[in-house]
Amino acid sequence: MAQSLIRLMVIIAFGSFGTIAVHSLAKAWSGSFVSTGFLPVCLATIATVAFYYALKRTVPFIDASAQAQARSLDTLNAKYADAAILFSAALSLFLELCIIRWQSSVLPFFAFYKNFGLLSCFVGLGLGYALAARDRIPLVIVLPLLAWQFGFMTTVRYGLEIDLNTIPFREQLTMGMNVGNLSEILLLYGLLAIVFLITALTFMPVGQLCGRLMERRTKLRAYGLNLLGSLLGVLLMLVASFLWTPPLAWFALCFLAILLFTLKTPSLMMVGLSFTVVCTIVLAWPVNPLWNRVYSPYQLLEIGRSEDTGLTLISAAGNFYQKIYDFSDAQSTRWSKIREYYDFPYKAHPTLADVAIVGAGTGNDVAAALRSGAEHVEAIEIDPAILLTGRLSHPEMPYSDARVHAVVNDARSFLRTTEQTFDLVVYGMLDSHTLLSQGSSVRLDSFVYTVEGLREARARLKPDGVLSLSFTVLSDALGRKIYLMLQQAFDGRPPICVEANTDASIIFLESNDEKWALPPKLVEDAGLTDRTAFYADPSLHADVSTDDWPFFYMPQRIYPVSYLIMVFQLLALSLLIAVNFFPERPKVSHLSFFFLGAGFMLIETKGITEMGLTFGNTWQVIGIVLAGILTMAFLGNCAVQWFGIRRPLTPYLFLFAALSVGWYVAREGGFASTPLGRVETSIVLTLPLLFSGIVFSTLLSRKGQVSGMIAMNLLGAICGGLLEYNSMYFGFRFLYLIAIGCYLLAFASELRFPKKDTDELPVASSTIRYENVSL
Repeated sequence: MAQSLIRLMVIIAFGSFGTIAVHSLAKAWSGSFVSTGFLPVCLATIATVAFYYALKRTVPFIDASAQAQARSLDTLNAKYADAAILFSAALSLFLELCIIRWQSSVLPFFAFYKNFGLLSCFVGLGLGYALAARDRIPLVIVLPLLAWQFGFMTTVRYGLEIDLNTIPFREQLTMGMNVGNLSEILLLYGLLAIVFLITALTFMPVGQLCGRLMERRTKLRAYGLNLLGSLLGVLLMLVASFLWTPPLAWFALCFLAILLFTLKTPSLMMVGLSFTVVCTIVLAWPVNPLWNRVYSPYQLLEIGRSEDTGLTLISAAGNFYQKIYDFSDAQSTRWSKIREYYDFPYKAHPTLADVAIVGAGTGNDVAAALRSGAEHVEAIEIDPAILLTGRLSHPEMPYSDARVHAVVNDARSFLRTTEQTFDLVVYGMLDSHTLLSQGSSVRLDSFVYTVEGLREARARLKPDGVLSLSFTVLSDALGRKIYLMLQQAFDGRPPICVEANTDASIIFLESNDEKWALPPKLVEDAGLTDRTAFYADPSLHADVSTDDWPFFYMPQRIYPVSYLIMVFQLLALSLLIAVNFFPERPKVSHLSFFFLGAGFMLIETKGITEMGLTFGNTWQVIGIVLAGILTMAFLGNCAVQWFGIRRPLTPYLFLFAALSVGWYVAREGGFASTPLGRVETSIVLTLPLLFSGIVFSTLLSRKGQVSGMIAMNLLGAICGGLLEYNSMYFGFRFLYLIAIGCYLLAFASELRFPKKDTDELPVASSTIRYENVSL
């Protein structure tokens, strides 16, 4: 095993050294010698060779430590086995969530595609479970690999002056990012490969640890404890999010947990402590002392000062996000064009008794409403850290005004549940720099910008109320898309489109009053341009976003072909790791668990997105949904034990029936947004998870080693995560059909290998850890 680890670490080292060498030399010198890459490659090769020989000298220590770790787990007092299983499962899931959150705060790509990090964790955990029966568990490498990842990504992000604002996908637009040229795309894929391999290797010993401990108990009991531990990991992350803690606080708990498993081996403890210190220094390093780094429940916010205004500026996911302006001096003309942009929506309605601002941010729109004479303002902002920044930093102090009521909530949830009606509903440049969850490609604001969402906003307008939607239009097709969505939401009446003179922003306006019209002089006096005719042009093609297809940043509904490159990369890297540790050909006796993992990942993704739509996409709701998913899996495990279920046929039938009902309800538009409708939605979305858990636990009780089945389940989860990208073309309702297909294949596989493991995997398998990790 040590030799296999060294081979992969050498590959990672060459990529790491090469990246740093190329950009360090390119920054220091110029000329053909460096530009050809010959010198950087030579330096990277020399560094890699030196690293290889250094690693070779540590082989005896790694080997002995791995053997000692395995013996320690095998000789653990039986009365502590249950606690150890629960503790190790909590560690694995909490560490997974920590890694995914941290990566998205360092490399902008991960903020928009968190499932890349999730799948790398799956690969490592699945491999670890599959290797659980080996006589070596190299837990000693976890902390060095974490230190390596922290140091490498921090150096690339803050030390090399590399432009990382590149997304290699052409089908979906990304705020603040560009598609990039070939060299930039290749660099990004290279960085992703390095991070993927480091992450997978980091989680391999953690998966071994969980799988080895689970073999100490009966399968169903071990699986139940594993699920409870995973639930504890989710709850810990909820607490960390609630307290706005930085990564150092999250990982400190992980470091402590890993060190506890090395207590019996002083040499391992010393190595672990040494690299814990290294990790702590890197995580605590002030990469930019002039910026305040705040980890809100959603994202990393970097708060500093704007060079042009001298006021607060916020970056998110490494990109510009918001800027505070002071328009309190009516005589000032320096920012007159920007002030006109903020003030214009409030001139579209003669009276402003009640105003709602969704995406209120730091308060620029709120201040504009107050300057325009609004009597009451509902200011809705989902991120409490951004709202607090506005409270403390905005010079006009809009949130301190008695007329303003600040609401921390998801915009769609507020509009759906409030009983208030408004003269004006303003969408204040509401755009997201992060995803709804790490298991989905849906962004946090996606369900705000759907036809159904805009209809709900319209329902909150008074009979003569006006809706104003401002957005930085990234392409003409995106502008046309917004035009069409508003047109559908207002019964075919086209909106008025006004172009501002700042940030390529377009203001879209529409009213409940069919006779309402925007005076042309109002547009002219504001120095803006009427662009209604341009976006009304039918030759400009765009597809509207709906709750089933909520991909607002995709102007056209086309299959995401460019994503297939990333899918191929994930599969190739996973194969590289698997082949390195498994010279034998894997068998297929646990194939049913593979398809169960894929199906569960798909219905979990559907459940997260739909529950977020029903109850709001706040971090609390998503966290509770994740905990609920684990709870349903645990109840399925309990049901098998309580009722002695031994045959999977009946649970399969209930599972297929639940999925069919879910698909039918989704096709009919879902349940009403009433308290009873929400209960019905919860039942429809959670029953498939329950029956899937029963099926899994039933099969688990009949077959061989629990660790092997979890390994296959995790590999299936990876497949399910990749299949989820099909929703970008077919919609989320289609995921039900894919999930039904996966479960049919699982059922067919069970008929082929009904009871015993005649074709074991080459190593101890694992148990359904997927259902914990798929979060």
